[in-house]
Amino acid sequence: MNHFRKITALCTLALALCLTVSGCNSGPKQTAAKSAEEATLHFLTDLQNGEFDMAKTYLAEGNPLLYVFPAGEGEDAPALSAVYQQFCEKMKGITFRVGDEGAVGNSMVYIAARQYDFRTAINDAMLEAIQNQCQNGGDAFSNYAAWMEQGIANAEMGGEETVRAMATEKKGAYEIDHRGYTDHDFMNLITGGFYDYADFQMAVCTGSMDDVGHTYYIAALGDEVIACIEEVSVAGTEGELDDETIAALNTLYAQSVEQTPGIYMGVYKSGDRVVTCAGIDFQTADQRALVNSGMVSGAYQGNMADGHLSLASTIRSFEKNGMTCEVTPIYGAEK
Repeated sequence: MNHFRKITALCTLALALCLTVSGCNSGPKQTAAKSAEEATLHFLTDLQNGEFDMAKTYLAEGNPLLYVFPAGEGEDAPALSAVYQQFCEKMKGITFRVGDEGAVGNSMVYIAARQYDFRTAINDAMLEAIQNQCQNGGDAFSNYAAWMEQGIANAEMGGEETVRAMATEKKGAYEIDHRGYTDHDFMNLITGGFYDYADFQMAVCTGSMDDVGHTYYIAALGDEVIACIEEVSVAGTEGELDDETIAALNTLYAQSVEQTPGIYMGVYKSGDRVVTCAGIDFQTADQRALVNSGMVSGAYQGNMADGHLSLASTIRSFEKNGMTCEVTPIYGAEK
């Protein structure tokens, strides 16, 4: 999902938030401000107080930050409703100060802020879920809403970071915009990195051959694959392994993955079948090692796009080989 697609997909989220969280009426009016610094303080205070409808009055149409505010009722992506609500509440913990030191002109301001580090905490919760599902089965990783909620709950306050912004007065009202090469730093300072997860998706691809089942759970931010689990299910005599043997195998796997960061492995019983599970954190694991070890095929390189593993290309490759894939959540703009 490119930047424009991300903005389009999240447009409905901002509108729903305005209607459900803060109760928009005929239109809020900005608090009077005598300077760019004062207007920026009002904007950040509105975010801190959860008054998102008021905060939106400082954002011009098309500003990417306008579309990151979550929908209070999750109408655009119901599977993530609780996640958005939880983030919406906790992001009020932002603290900030505004100054104009070193600024050129009277519209540039420096925003120094601290926000909960949602991105790191969500990522840590995801990796814990991968390990859990690989070792114990179940849906610890595939139930992405659960580990995202856990991550938000675990998020700790991050360090102070500074970005430049412009607060420009137009027709008696101020507009706040980023000031830099990319919107990314500005938006992630305000949202604690949650913006990166605003177009999260998970693909589940399944297939079988000769009574050997294959299931892939693939997590992606937009089109960029960040992690996956492959489960291989086998019946017959291999499905009759006793608990002691399975425990020994898991010990062996644990020793092996200690030497390979970003790799998780395990085996468990599911009814009369034995499931071997391999998890990969593509943000950490060495790509060459993945190919050389056989955990991913040489075609893995063919699914690369702009330096990352492409979800769309991976799905096309699986479907070409007869697998069935389903991607969730389906955002409102995709329906």
